[in-house]
Amino acid sequence: MLISLRCPVVIQIFGVNVMALYMMQIKYTREAIKDIAESGSNREDAVRPLIEKCGGKLINFYGLVGQEYNIVLIVEFNDLPNYLGMALSGILGGAIADWKTVQLFTAEEMVAATETYRATKEVYSPPPSK
Repeated sequence: MLISLRCPVVIQIFGVNVMALYMMQIKYTREAIKDIAESGSNREDAVRPLIEKCGGKLINFYGLVGQEYNIVLIVEFNDLPNYLGMALSGILGGAIADWKTVQLFTAEEMVAATETYRATKEVYSPPPSK
């Protein structure tokens, strides 16, 4: 498999940008939750144009109950700066109290990682034990 890291945040395989999946957990401010509840605003419809404008794709949007965060977005982006730009646009709008990002990996990507591990495991040696 030919992998090119032309830019540290854009992965290309066979000259094609690979889309990375991210899970974005969002915690709204108390005021934002009240405004959403009173207005009946569909936040999926509100966030989709922002994600697309930043070059991403909204895969799924989930509401959470009884958790630390209120919603989870699953998004796909081909580079980290565009993802972070999208996140900043949302965060700096004032309705988000906290957020967390987790990059997601497919089973195929995990298998590829184990192949890299097996090919390179002799290169690194851990610190000696006492």
